[in-house]
Amino acid sequence: MFVRTAGERDLQAVRDLLVETWHATYDGIYGAERVSKITDDWHSIPALRARLEKPRSEFVLADDGSAIAGMAFATVADGGKTVMLHQL
Repeated sequence: MFVRTAGERDLQAVRDLLVETWHATYDGIYGAERVSKITDDWHSIPALRARLEKPRSEFVLADDGSAIAGMAFATVADGGKTVMLHQL
């Protein structure tokens, strides 16, 4: 695995990963229908694209060369004094 910056070409693979992991984690709590609604909103291609374009942020992937195994999204706050990890 290596860590690299996400790009436009990665968005569908990231969405697929997030949908799969959210269903595996939250279906038993919220139900599959509710999780689908959440992922359709939060993990849509336009929502992920907005992260790519957000100033003072970083969207990185764990990649083994053939598959995306993880992702993280963080932004800088407080004039650069704080990094907020929004998603891992």
